[in-house]
Amino acid sequence: MDKDSALIEILGEIDELQAILLIVDLRDMAEDLVKIMGELGCEVKFEECGVRVSEMEKRIEELEKELDSQKKFLLFTKEEAIYLNWVRTVARRVERRVVSLSKMSQINGDLLKYFNRLSDYLFILARREEEKK
Repeated sequence: MDKDSALIEILGEIDELQAILLIVDLRDMAEDLVKIMGELGCEVKFEECGVRVSEMEKRIEELEKELDSQKKFLLFTKEEAIYLNWVRTVARRVERRVVSLSKMSQINGDLLKYFNRLSDYLFILARREEEKK
């Protein structure tokens, strides 16, 4: 496989995301990404992917209830919120690349959902950090 193939490119981007998830101490999600890379690169199914998506959705709903309603674009100013937002932007880029890859080859739909929910979850975490007094 060529080093610039779409699959190798996405695996590299997921690897980057996995590394920065560890910076913001989200080890469980970093471990998920190792499993996702295994599914994409080695065809080892990430069996818990759908469950992990459901867990993120539940946590997002819980956190949204704690936060003020969002009425404008946010500029994060607190250090932890800035880091979480940075990770979110990388997660969105990875999501776009996975969508592109899904147009070229069959991809588990739960993986697409995972990246979408991951970036939403990271955004909610950043908002929570920003709103802390």
